Amino acid sequence: MMPMSRRNFLGLFASSALLLSVKEAEANAKFFKAVLSSGKRITLRRIDSPIEEIDGTSSRDFNGDNIELPHEILWNVDGFIKKMGGIPDPTESHNLVIVGGGISGLLAAYRFRDQKPLLLEQDKKFGGNSKGESYKGAAYSIGAAYVTIPDEGDRIDQFYKELGLDKKFRHETDKETLYLYEEKLRNDFWKGSSVTDAKSKKDFVRVEEKLRYIKEKAFPDIPWTKESDISLSEYKRLDSISFQVWLDETFGVLHEHIYEYFQKYCWSSFTGSIDELSALQVLNFVASEVDGVLALPGGNSCMTQALFEKLNTTLGKNFVRSNSIAVNIEEKGRVVWVTYFDVLKKSLITVEAKKVVVAAPKFVARRIVKNIPKAQEQLMDHISYRGYIVTNIFLKKKIKSPSFDVFSFDGEMPSSPSAMRPPKNYLTDVCFGSWAQNGKEEKTILTLYRPLAFDGARQFLFSPFAHEKHLKKSQDEVQVFLKSLNLTLDDVESYRLTRWGHSLPFAEMGFLTNNYDKLLNAPINGKIFFANQDNYVNPAFECSFQAVLDLENFGF
Repeated sequence: MMPMSRRNFLGLFASSALLLSVKEAEANAKFFKAVLSSGKRITLRRIDSPIEEIDGTSSRDFNGDNIELPHEILWNVDGFIKKMGGIPDPTESHNLVIVGGGISGLLAAYRFRDQKPLLLEQDKKFGGNSKGESYKGAAYSIGAAYVTIPDEGDRIDQFYKELGLDKKFRHETDKETLYLYEEKLRNDFWKGSSVTDAKSKKDFVRVEEKLRYIKEKAFPDIPWTKESDISLSEYKRLDSISFQVWLDETFGVLHEHIYEYFQKYCWSSFTGSIDELSALQVLNFVASEVDGVLALPGGNSCMTQALFEKLNTTLGKNFVRSNSIAVNIEEKGRVVWVTYFDVLKKSLITVEAKKVVVAAPKFVARRIVKNIPKAQEQLMDHISYRGYIVTNIFLKKKIKSPSFDVFSFDGEMPSSPSAMRPPKNYLTDVCFGSWAQNGKEEKTILTLYRPLAFDGARQFLFSPFAHEKHLKKSQDEVQVFLKSLNLTLDDVESYRLTRWGHSLPFAEMGFLTNNYDKLLNAPINGKIFFANQDNYVNPAFECSFQAVLDLENFGF
């Protein structure tokens, strides 16, 4: 079996049960044509769908994580259950219950939809951090924004076509990605012409050549299999060293702009710095993108919306439940009891299942699954998560988007930040949020990615002044970018800020080398399974697919 990686996707959709019929694909394509058509105001089918249509006003508080009720419940689960009168007896019985309605949970429900699963999501909307919004025909992401390019004809390529997504994708090539430096947009970074020292051009060229070689000849698949391009020993070696060490070993001293690029790329993709991240994990990301990336209208929310609509059609509304916070998952003889808090009814409900897939992050699974083996529980506690602020800016006038992604450069390598020494600028890159709509949208929307790339950053997001603080920082940081477009803050109509407190698992060194992933994800007594991107502490869309694929390997 080939591994699931950010370069290839060969196994997950191999069974015919996953392939949509022509009629289903046409229905999905018709729906998305309506939702994402230019200039039309569409009311989506359900208020808990991943894409929300908004009125375009500025946010007064953060979108994204709903922190108050889940924190109150999950940080004292036993106390909450006691306050609610204890665990009630089951009122329903299911073959399969899936806990978590982000991309992993939606994929798991889709993969095993023949079992008529019950899907529970704690938030008021499905999609996890792959949600989006739509304003005056412009769809944009408030979280995950792109995927890598599949091989033509492979299973992921077929999957996109069957969902009608292939017609929505827009390919940003490596030559189209822009870099903002000295108030000018440049697209020739890897040719070295953005560097004043002509003697350093060779540094840029050889780094790009090396990354391209890795993609084609030595790609570090995660997880490793016998079919991987590299040996198991090299796989472990790369995971045991930092990306900074790999750069030093491979190239020696490089131009400072290259270090700045990789530092900001790693902040943006991993919320971590090059001196603390696994070289294996970073290379898995950066080498897969040498030929560019694919973006959808609404970012990855376009995909979660497609899955959400498919599940509503095949399972029915009652099997796809939002506002349902799982609080207790416990074996009871041959079955598993799943107890959740119905936010709208303000009551606990227990359902019985033959099997359960916990598609929530491990820090949540750790609090709600009973009797996890001690070593596995310790690993769940060990994983770190870091956060993000995403700021979407609506411009008063429509402009032609020069590219999808623009990296912002200050001209010097930023040091690794900490709570006591935060970065001077949080902004790493700016996406033209509606770029994938090819100019058919009415509004131009800029999406600012502002990672919180250090431990301890999350605590500052609880402050009642955090929204105002990050709004001001976003305005300060975007001004140079606006100037490159011949715009000012006066050309901004509104701002919408999204907070993701612990959206990305931290890709630390040594996690895969020590086989922690195998112990972390082991099912409990063949009844309780785990599927999330943090199965491999790799914050990639593709790793959510791999986690679902692994369910079969575990005898699901």
